[in-house]
Amino acid sequence: MADTEEKQVLTEEKQTQTTEEKKKPAKRISKLKLAVIILAACLVTAGVIRLAVYLGSFSHTHLSEDGLTHAIRFQNSVVVHGIDVSQFQDDINWKRVKSSEADFVFIRAGYRKAETGELKEDEEFRENIRKANRAGIMTGAYFFSQAVNENEAIEEADYLLDLVKKYDIDMPLVIDYEIYHGGRLEKAIEAGDLPAASLYHDIVIAFCRRVEEAGYESAVYANYDMLTNYMDASILDDDVTIWAAQYGGECTVKGDYLFWQCSEETAIDGIKDPVDHDVWYIEPGKIYETKAAGKKDQTSIGECEILMDSGSCKLRNNRAKPKVVVMNGDKKLHPGKDYILSYVRNTVSGTGYVIVHGIGKYKDWTTKAFTIE
Repeated sequence: MADTEEKQVLTEEKQTQTTEEKKKPAKRISKLKLAVIILAACLVTAGVIRLAVYLGSFSHTHLSEDGLTHAIRFQNSVVVHGIDVSQFQDDINWKRVKSSEADFVFIRAGYRKAETGELKEDEEFRENIRKANRAGIMTGAYFFSQAVNENEAIEEADYLLDLVKKYDIDMPLVIDYEIYHGGRLEKAIEAGDLPAASLYHDIVIAFCRRVEEAGYESAVYANYDMLTNYMDASILDDDVTIWAAQYGGECTVKGDYLFWQCSEETAIDGIKDPVDHDVWYIEPGKIYETKAAGKKDQTSIGECEILMDSGSCKLRNNRAKPKVVVMNGDKKLHPGKDYILSYVRNTVSGTGYVIVHGIGKYKDWTTKAFTIE
């Protein structure tokens, strides 16, 4: 995206004044000067405006070191890389995936068949999530939806919740809401059953609220077309977390999104076939509010003090995990009871990050940086 700046050329014509003109009152000369001043001011103003438009066309993005163009609102965020997988990626070496700097994964747990509406479990879900948990990758799950009303969305959420209940989930549970060619959602749209964006919003929100009531974070995955021409991302983002899909190196979805699927053709160590590449934007030190339902009178983890070793952390078995202590005043909190820890960008030297999620009597989540030798 780049506008073309037109060069403005101001040509001044020298006019020869006759003796008689020089003898005319100064008032006439003042008018001439005034006209020239006004003309010059207009040209300068036009030039400034064009320059401002030209520069402003670049103000919404900046190019990061990973070759992707990220929205300017993420300029203070850490770009965390991850993937999403389903039964179409088999025989995954999850330890190698983690060592390839994939810090999170969304695993397809199930789907609604586009033709019949039957709910099915992904054939590789159990093996994928079990091995991803063991490899120390932050894990979420998604359900491929074809819901045409709120009741069906709730049914899908319940099905997903039953599938994940035995596993460690520290990322959102997601409704994958997209139009499958020839599927029941497309047919409902063609029949005029979903004429307004609010109807799609209601379906997505119904799924997410059900997930949150069960104590999990939630999100919706949708591509640019779905978020623009069927739903309105700039309205939907008030109610749910958005995982946007758009390829080509830049995401132009109008609305706040936290995750971006930027490619479906990424090669990663540990998976033999190309896989979807996702990024997650995390602003260090920011307190992210919990949407999942919890106990009453929970204390924000952001009010607590997160302590780590002052020195740098060494890589051990290709991982860096500094010791973390969380204090609420004089009270030392207990991991697994009051909070859980996750680590991202912790497989190479440089700067790593610990993510602290409040649980039990605590809520919200935040991050803190540490140095890796």
